[in-house]
Amino acid sequence: SKCSMSIKFFGSIGVLFFLLPAFANAEIVISEIMYDVPGSDSGREWIEVHNTGETAVDITGWKLFESSTHHKITPEQSAVIPSGGYAVIADNTVAFREDWPAYAGIMFDSAFSLKNTGEPITLKNASSTVLFETAYEARVARGDGNSLNRVGSVWEARTPSPGATAHVSAIIPRVAD
Repeated sequence: SKCSMSIKFFGSIGVLFFLLPAFANAEIVISEIMYDVPGSDSGREWIEVHNTGETAVDITGWKLFESSTHHKITPEQSAVIPSGGYAVIADNTVAFREDWPAYAGIMFDSAFSLKNTGEPITLKNASSTVLFETAYEARVARGDGNSLNRVGSVWEARTPSPGATAHVSAIIPRVAD
């Protein structure tokens, strides 16, 4: 009968609807900031981004906005960050690799200089739409070897972990003799 056919049809659509993900959420967040490296900061600052979404994200054409300036983000190879993946945006990729020789993850080159006093940082897509904004204050991780790590909605000083989840502890600064 027509009634049983329509029930089968709509029942099939209902099963299909439940098998598909409700919404593939792709969200890139800034997860770690190395703004005040021990010694000279020149070319040694970096920002880690994390894809917390369920799908890979291509960040071709994205820009980093800090100090009232848009900075291009140039991929070393792929511009795609997989679901759950991390990438590093470095002020100088050569200096970053000297400081972090074991890092083998996704890398982007940019030209920025983060303020040691703190500032807002924004990620924008190719259309200049704001995709993520944050700000940091220089109360912790000030030249002591720690980086700022996003823990929930706050920034905490932790042992740097570019390309990986945040460490649970911070480096204990040496006391001068």
